[in-house]
Amino acid sequence: MTVRETTSKAQNNQHLSLDSYQKTTLADIENKTASIEEIHSDESDNEQQVASASSRVQSRGEIKARKALSKLGLQKVKGVTRVTVRRSGAPILAIAQPDVFRSLNSDTYIVFGEGQTEDMNSLQSQLQAAQEVLKDAGEGAAAGAEADAEVAEDDEEVDEEGVSKEDIELVMNQANTTRSKAVKALKAHNNDIVNAIMELTM
Repeated sequence: MTVRETTSKAQNNQHLSLDSYQKTTLADIENKTASIEEIHSDESDNEQQVASASSRVQSRGEIKARKALSKLGLQKVKGVTRVTVRRSGAPILAIAQPDVFRSLNSDTYIVFGEGQTEDMNSLQSQLQAAQEVLKDAGEGAAAGAEADAEVAEDDEEVDEEGVSKEDIELVMNQANTTRSKAVKALKAHNNDIVNAIMELTM
């Protein structure tokens, strides 16, 4: 055997081994790609489940955190509409419509949601304003009750003897009052129209 024959046989063997290596490598790569695709489809299913857990838009970091925490076996707490975090000397952190999860092993809670700070001073001023409105409404109701009592009192017929009808009507128009009040004021001031009007308007 010559050197050339040996070299060509070696090259053919290398070529054959390279071909078989490439075939096995491609087959392995196809299998690995299939398994990677399966993993990606599983991950996307998990991401869709996590994303559907809340109706609001979630950031990429929140989706990753939810996915990592879902592997811990946390239990979702239903019926929570608001979570507040209070710290001494700091504003209140409030989360409306949160997603709350509880650890089964301990008394640990995980809360997802958009947090907003609430200043106690502004809350107190809003509370005081609401109380003032309620107080004014209560006073308005009391004034309405007094007005009803006055109307009932005004409905009583008053003796108009000794007082002219023209004077009564003049006092009623000028003082914008009822007939019985005008008669009482005129009688109290001895039919003095000016003093009767002054009493009713001031």
